[in-house]
Amino acid sequence: MKTPVAALSAIVLLSFCFLPGCKTAGVTYRLEAPAGFAVYVKDAESFRAISADGVRLKVRRVENNPPGDAAMWGQAVEAHLKNRGYHRVSEQKVTTRNGWSGSFTEYAYWYNAEEYRYAVTIFVAAEHVYLIEAGGAAERYAGRREGIIGSLGQFSVE
Repeated sequence: MKTPVAALSAIVLLSFCFLPGCKTAGVTYRLEAPAGFAVYVKDAESFRAISADGVRLKVRRVENNPPGDAAMWGQAVEAHLKNRGYHRVSEQKVTTRNGWSGSFTEYAYWYNAEEYRYAVTIFVAAEHVYLIEAGGAAERYAGRREGIIGSLGQFSVE
């Protein structure tokens, strides 16, 4: 029997993983793209960047509804990803330049006989959850990993 928390987690994760974009009118994300990444300049809905070898980086926000902290949202994301075949490979705490504390978690998965990495960083404010997602083929992602982690400390919302 599924618990109400599990059902709620599944509903919330649908908003994270399946919506193509989140309305962010009036919100400016500040993030220094890692070296070797090009930023999409015409994307007003979210911050997006890509490297020449296909590693992607995206920032977006969703409402913190129902209200939760970073630990709760991290557990919800993890439960959803595990159900889809992802396996956590690492986790670490990160802090932004404006003092927000969040979690950076990496997952491995296989697609078309190739290993991939997906990383999600979660920062929670009173009304919003900010997600910084990165991913790509495991070998290419590994070469970009340190730059991605370094850019997380520069993240801010204005």
